[in-house]
Amino acid sequence: MSQGLAELRQRKKELLLESDINRQIIRVEICQVQLKADEWKRKLLKMQNVLQWVGPIAGAGFGIFAMRKRMHAQTSAKQNGDTRGKSSYLNLLAPLGIAALRKAYGFWRYARKRNRHATNGH
Repeated sequence: MSQGLAELRQRKKELLLESDINRQIIRVEICQVQLKADEWKRKLLKMQNVLQWVGPIAGAGFGIFAMRKRMHAQTSAKQNGDTRGKSSYLNLLAPLGIAALRKAYGFWRYARKRNRHATNGH
C-alpha cells in the first residue's frame, strides 16, 4: 500500500509541475498577443494620421481637377463671347480655400485643447 501511495505522490508532483509549465506557457502566449495588439494599434494610429492628411489633400486634388475641367469649359465659352475672366477662377477656388481654413482651424482647436489638458495634468 505504501508503494501505491508513493506512486500517487509522485504522480501528483508531476501533474503540479505540468500545470505550472502550462500556466507559464499561457502567460507567454498572452504577452505575445498583447504585443501584437499593441503593434496593430500603432499601425492603425499611423494609418489614421496619414488619412488625416491624405484625405484633405486628395479632396483638394479632386477639386483642382474639377476646377481645371470647368475652366477649360469656360475657355471654350470665351470663344463664344461669354467672358468672366479671373473672377470665375476665384469663384472656383473659394470653396477650396474655405475648406482648407476650416481644416486648419480644426487642427488648431484640437492642438489647443490637447495642450490645455496636458498642462492641467489630465
